[in-house]
Amino acid sequence: MPRKAPTPCRHPGCAVVLATPGYCDLHRVAVHRDYDRTRRHEPERAFYKSAAWQHTREAFLRAHPLCCACEAKGLTVAARVVDHITPIKSGGERLDWRNLQALCIPCHNSKTTGEWQSRRRMPP
Repeated sequence: MPRKAPTPCRHPGCAVVLATPGYCDLHRVAVHRDYDRTRRHEPERAFYKSAAWQHTREAFLRAHPLCCACEAKGLTVAARVVDHITPIKSGGERLDWRNLQALCIPCHNSKTTGEWQSRRRMPP
């Protein structure tokens, strides 16, 4: 199977070449920091950086190492994200394992985009 061609870092002006598309280590940190600063409110940011969430997340990923959405399709893909089934903003429990699911990044992004779009379509 042929390999993908190396690609440059997505940050404008960065010349680092990567085996997979994305940002180099230096710019990945900056992108995540900027996302936290501009897209999340302080209470939300504080929760995801809390020791309670970090311990819950690590334990949940140890117990559920595969993406549940991919498993339902018959695929075996490692989970990287612990997602709230019912979003916290919609009243979902923060640390209750019954409200958590392990997802790979593409499945999490797809779910989150769908939730975001459905919230935008809701009348005030």
